[in-house]
Amino acid sequence: MKYLTCLLVVLALGCEDTGVMSAPDAGTTSGRDSGPRPVPEALSYTPEGCAYEVSTPEVREARMSGDVTGSAPEPAFIHAGWAGPTDGTFAVNWRTDEATTVSQILYGVDEAAVRDADAPDEAAGVYAQIGHQVLFEALVGGPIRLHETHVCGLDPGTTYYYKVGGPGAWSAPYDVATAPPVGATTPFTFAVTGDSRNDSIVWAEIQSKLAARMPDFQLFSGDAVVLGANQPEWDGFFGESYMGTNVQEIFARIPMLPANGNHDALSVNYVLQFALPQDASSGELAQGEQWYSFDYANTHFVVLDDSADEALVAAQASWLEEDLSALDRAVTPWIVVMHHKAPYSCSNHGSQMDLREAWQPVYDLHAVDLVLNGHDHVYERSQPIRGFEPGTTEGRIVPEGDGTTYVVAGGAGAPLYGIGTDCAHTAHTESVNHYAIVEVADTTLTFTAYRIDETVLDTFTLTK
Repeated sequence: MKYLTCLLVVLALGCEDTGVMSAPDAGTTSGRDSGPRPVPEALSYTPEGCAYEVSTPEVREARMSGDVTGSAPEPAFIHAGWAGPTDGTFAVNWRTDEATTVSQILYGVDEAAVRDADAPDEAAGVYAQIGHQVLFEALVGGPIRLHETHVCGLDPGTTYYYKVGGPGAWSAPYDVATAPPVGATTPFTFAVTGDSRNDSIVWAEIQSKLAARMPDFQLFSGDAVVLGANQPEWDGFFGESYMGTNVQEIFARIPMLPANGNHDALSVNYVLQFALPQDASSGELAQGEQWYSFDYANTHFVVLDDSADEALVAAQASWLEEDLSALDRAVTPWIVVMHHKAPYSCSNHGSQMDLREAWQPVYDLHAVDLVLNGHDHVYERSQPIRGFEPGTTEGRIVPEGDGTTYVVAGGAGAPLYGIGTDCAHTAHTESVNHYAIVEVADTTLTFTAYRIDETVLDTFTLTK
């Protein structure tokens, strides 16, 4: 009943507390009782060569790679990500027809060898790994077959070529790069987007334009779709085209790390279609994919879920404190945090005071450099903030370099909102479709936001 209630209200409000649940009628093709239903399955395993475990929700079927090739086995909606260390692993998700159970990857550093191989060939430097596949009954979209593979034991700072599928039904080869070693001062860039939601065409255009700037990976602050349980919307998110370029061609090469948004609703669709770190902490849902952190070169990234209930918001504050306390700031001097709803916003939803009160003290204690949000469909950058004005929860504006900069970047396709003009914390704001590119070069971080027409919307630089 809880999941069906979410289905009805999420168009207007999102769903704040679904956890991850299968469709009520998993195993059937309609809501009517058509006979015995299969017992939902889950899967947990450690991919070969990896130092982490992969777990799935309970769904209609969750198995390791099989040997069945269906009528449309060609991989679709291919996208790369990370579930383990960014400097030695990568993961890939894709979709096939319902019948195909083959989930394999071929990879190596020689593009031609990978392209020409139909099986692993160590003499040619082509290696294989099997993954897993799941079949689940989407509330909207019918039975969906999804696949996931993980590759570990790779060299840092190296470009690998890969293709997924199986013999006779391989994808095209794609390239993906591992990160520099943790702590390296090698310059890198990442993209920032959020709130694609209603307009997959705008989303595809933004992806095409940001990809031309060649970021190493992309952070997405949530609300990929209007209804998290609606698989056709996810198909648009992963497979829309702009000017002849399908976003799959971008996602297959540029890893994406998302935050759960209230419209994504931590749906089974969201959880199954991203490979994310799964080091579950107390109270965490989604097999540990609800919140997570990772390192890339000399920067520590944290992704939180602010669509959780009050207890889990508090649990994340404790987890965040533990996570940041464990850092060696000589190795990872930069800290970037991302979650969906903004502690500081002057637009439609406004500042989320509960998050400000729960999480800002931890940001302040550990001198977090940058907090990235969405939810309000505008661009807004705050003044540097550190602590609160005495006796209030109003952020104390401090000199540049002495505080945290909060950025709302929610203009990737959802209907734009109006901007506010009476918030003391606001340094710059505009209602426009946009994306951002962040360059980290040792002790300098440069953030540049671009309008969809490629003009510069805003830019600022942080230094250490």
